Amino acid sequence: MNLVAGGDPETCSWLKLAGVGEIYPIEEETKTDTLSILTGLWQREDVSIILITSHIADKYHQPISNYMAKNLYPVILEIPSQVKGTKDPVADLIRQAVGIKLEF
Repeated sequence: MNLVAGGDPETCSWLKLAGVGEIYPIEEETKTDTLSILTGLWQREDVSIILITSHIADKYHQPISNYMAKNLYPVILEIPSQVKGTKDPVADLIRQAVGIKLEF
């Protein structure tokens, strides 16, 4: 089973350095290209986990949610993006649990 990732080129570079074997950098996001990449990944039987950056998860929330509602595998996980101005899901979870905003 493989771990694959897709997102902005900066985040994909860090993931490649961390050892993720298959990455899909998405620079100019056109809906058909990104959706075709995601669809191709979640239809593969050898993929168990798909990491996508928050930037892509926000833009394609509905198709990803529709897929995850019907399928257990592969698991699609959102990771923070290196693009400035994107949300940090870890900071959001801390803020919800603790009730204060932490700056990282």
